[in-house]
Amino acid sequence: MSALAGVAATAAAPDPPRSAPAAGEHVPVLDATAETVPDMTARMAEALSRNAVVLLMAQQTEQLKLQLRLDRIKAHFNATQEERAEMLREMNALRDMALEQGKKDAEVLKKYIAMI
Repeated sequence: MSALAGVAATAAAPDPPRSAPAAGEHVPVLDATAETVPDMTARMAEALSRNAVVLLMAQQTEQLKLQLRLDRIKAHFNATQEERAEMLREMNALRDMALEQGKKDAEVLKKYIAMI
């Protein structure tokens, strides 16, 4: 038989039955407190859930920051528009006063010319 056939024959052969452990030999024992696969899955799902909550809170915080910035921009815009409207009202009042003054000046000039 060739060497390759011998390796294949030994690889295909089943393991011989184990005898009882000798005195002093360490025998692995299953730990009753060891986590089972469902426990690990639950832990991983819980960790994923916590990470999702943290990410959601971070996103909400970012949205609040952006909303506050937008509110400040709106407030500044509104204040600027109110100031501009007030200036336009003042300019209109001054223009109306100047038109009235011009009319009165024209009347005074007509009376002065009539006196001459």
